Amino acid sequence: MLALITVMIFTQGASAEIFYGSTAPYEDWESRDLMLLTAFKTGQSDCMLLEANGEVMMVDAGFETYRDDLIPALEELGITEFKYLFNTHFHEDHIGGFYWIMKHGFAVGEYLHPYEESSRNNVRRHHKTLTMAETMNVPIRQISGGTVLELGEAVIRLYRYEEEPNANAKSVIAHVTYGDSTILLGADIIGITQRYFAANLDPKRLKADIVKAPHHGITAMAAEFIEAIDPKMILFTAPSRRAGKGIGQAKRRDLEYFCSGDGTVTLETDGVDWYVRQKKKAF
Repeated sequence: MLALITVMIFTQGASAEIFYGSTAPYEDWESRDLMLLTAFKTGQSDCMLLEANGEVMMVDAGFETYRDDLIPALEELGITEFKYLFNTHFHEDHIGGFYWIMKHGFAVGEYLHPYEESSRNNVRRHHKTLTMAETMNVPIRQISGGTVLELGEAVIRLYRYEEEPNANAKSVIAHVTYGDSTILLGADIIGITQRYFAANLDPKRLKADIVKAPHHGITAMAAEFIEAIDPKMILFTAPSRRAGKGIGQAKRRDLEYFCSGDGTVTLETDGVDWYVRQKKKAF
């Protein structure tokens, strides 16, 4: 009936459908209360906008070199204020755009990051971002593993492995629940962290309909980690030419996948089903 591709997978009683294509899955889709995740085309970097029930947050903000694309894209979407700007870790492919979002004058409720005050003097890009937040009177909050955020009716649970010195290993992942729909945003966690979470987190805290692959998909996920998530789809925040190992893993598991480095990807859910589409050329 609809001009789109539909994937329907049943696992342990789950019955969510993921729809793909240029046509919304139901005639009244746009009038429903939706949660949206937009993964912008920012090369090999994380730059994601999460919206739910009129509240908005950024989950990382990509390289600062994309600022001249990101700011107009946010304005085109009608974004004027953020409840949260959330940085998973201070690498430049995740933190760069926050400085420019704040400098541009968007209203911001809080800037969230996982670092002790002492780290401010050790990492220039982190120091620069915090200084801009202070200049723009944006409240700053250090978050930790176990923090729970609310965005409209979405619940966002944050997890962090503290034992490794590696910045990627200690980056913060976010498990997002909206109704019965779930997505796991994997930041840049590496194998040791993935295996730690698979062994130590309550399985329901990892299980998700969709996963944003850790480290952009340039490496495959640890087997026990992806098995714990049991996703139906994978999002890679890199061009397909850079995410070969992740794509290979997705194909071996017969999973759908999208690469935001090839074009901005939009994921929507009404709390039951998902609708995913991609712009191949536009930012």
